[in-house]
Amino acid sequence: MKPKAEKKNTWVYVKFTLILVVCGLFGAGCSMFIGSGFDGLSRLSATLSQGLYGAGVPLMTLGLLLSAAATALYLAAKKPMARADEDDEAYEKANRLLCLALILTTLGFPWFMLTAGLAFGRAIRSESIPLAGFGFGLLILQLVWLTALQALVIGATKKLYPEKRGNVFDTKFHKDWYASCDEAEQKAIGDCSYFTFQVMNMLYPIVMVVLLMVGSAWSINALWFVLLGGLWMMQTLTYQLRNYWLQHVKPNR
Repeated sequence: MKPKAEKKNTWVYVKFTLILVVCGLFGAGCSMFIGSGFDGLSRLSATLSQGLYGAGVPLMTLGLLLSAAATALYLAAKKPMARADEDDEAYEKANRLLCLALILTTLGFPWFMLTAGLAFGRAIRSESIPLAGFGFGLLILQLVWLTALQALVIGATKKLYPEKRGNVFDTKFHKDWYASCDEAEQKAIGDCSYFTFQVMNMLYPIVMVVLLMVGSAWSINALWFVLLGGLWMMQTLTYQLRNYWLQHVKPNR
């Protein structure tokens, strides 16, 4: 039996056209707004930039709260873990606390890379050796703390799931961990990865359009376009090449 032909939906094309028109009008309005308030927006941009550079070290210090919160969650999980074998409720509580701790430790790494850029940028520009040294010390402290804590959380998770494999200090950790997951867990990882892909595919063009509008009014560094466009193309190319390999290369091996 032949599959039913897909019904034509005129509204899809109308909606697509309306979206293009609305986006075009919005972009034109934003460009006019930027042009009319050029001087004020220039001063605001410079103030925000200076403020972010100035807040680099405090923001880096604030990031220690992520490590502290993750440590507190890990310690809170140890008590229900002791009863996890005979108490399903304790098992679920320990699992949830460890998941939250892992989220914070994972978030801590990009936070400190971001704030390190702000802190060191100001320190290098002002040639402040003490400030740069303090920021570097904070960075090392946070990296050691987060890495050690992540290893502890992964080790505790392995006690809840004895079938799990992988060493957090090994470059193949994610591969080994994924291989030790069952089919339902691997599907959940796939769903999360696809959701992230969708979110980033919406975020990249939005940020790129903002850069285009800002670049039409101010002279901004070309590296911003190269960096954003390069990351966007890398994500798209990685997805497409992996898809091609799974469909056309792997089955023939």
